[in-house]
Amino acid sequence: MINKRIGGYVGAALFVLLAVSAAVPGRASAYSPVGYPGSTWGNVTQGDNSLEGLGTQGWVRQGVTWFSPGGVDFNTYGRYTWRVRTQNEQYYDEYGPGLSAAFEKGPFGLGVEYTWLRYPKLSENSRNSDLFGNWYYSANVAKWLGKPNVSSHSPLALPLSTWGQLTYDLNGIEGSGSQGWVKQGVDWFSFGRGWKFDTYAAYNWRLRTKNRKYYDATGPSTGLTVFNSDVNLGLEYMWQRFPQLHTSTRRLSLYLTWFYNWDLKHK
Repeated sequence: MINKRIGGYVGAALFVLLAVSAAVPGRASAYSPVGYPGSTWGNVTQGDNSLEGLGTQGWVRQGVTWFSPGGVDFNTYGRYTWRVRTQNEQYYDEYGPGLSAAFEKGPFGLGVEYTWLRYPKLSENSRNSDLFGNWYYSANVAKWLGKPNVSSHSPLALPLSTWGQLTYDLNGIEGSGSQGWVKQGVDWFSFGRGWKFDTYAAYNWRLRTKNRKYYDATGPSTGLTVFNSDVNLGLEYMWQRFPQLHTSTRRLSLYLTWFYNWDLKHK
């Protein structure tokens, strides 16, 4: 009950922030927000087994950067998120709108989010409040180790990257959770207008403390991909462990991932 009450307060506070942010751009004032950042991220995957099937997840969001002391941005966002698949959907599928506020600097973010979520296979609706931390970092390892020669060919780069998030669900449906990956790749060559061909090895995880049965999954993967600054199309082979099902699978999947961002103040 206390957590739900806190969640309601969080939602009300974020609603006020977003309402004010909508009004500010049209007012004549000495103050002007730093920016109006927006972005969309998502993926579509199709595996060759019957455990997860065809799936997609992602989000679209629009926000306001209110101030940026010392390079730390304070942002509020309105967004819509989804996560659905065609097999074992019960503890996985969810979708709905949300409001968030976060401090962000470089690859790191820390904030709070209030969401109106629908869990279709559980026949439940939830007004959820989450505390979250997230990160994304990438670097070219070749800057430190140099580029190896493979059959007299030197790769373009050796990109090392990691993405992840930590969450704490104040309403208790999902509990504490973490998901993400660490990936080491090799960019072999470029072609066309900004496209590159890459092979990689990665470790992936998706874990939480409640309603875990068809959600929790961990394991390594290897794959190949063609990508540009916005789109990534690839083929991945994954060794995946589902700890709550006491099951391991080997899955070959096709995937399409995208990420695109903008700032309405600097169009």
